Amino acid sequence: MSEIKGQLLGIILTISIFLTVSAALTGVFATMNRSVQNHVDQIAEVSETSTQNNG
Repeated sequence: MSEIKGQLLGIILTISIFLTVSAALTGVFATMNRSVQNHVDQIAEVSETSTQNNG
């Protein structure tokens, strides 16, 4: 019975660690996505302004 409890505890700990890491990575990727989107918007704005000035 003790072995089963140990195995269940190991499984629960593994799942909780996996969920913690996945939550952290989700937050990181969401932040990176916003940062990249801001840079793309800035580049598009500069490109549009440059096109209007040259045309």
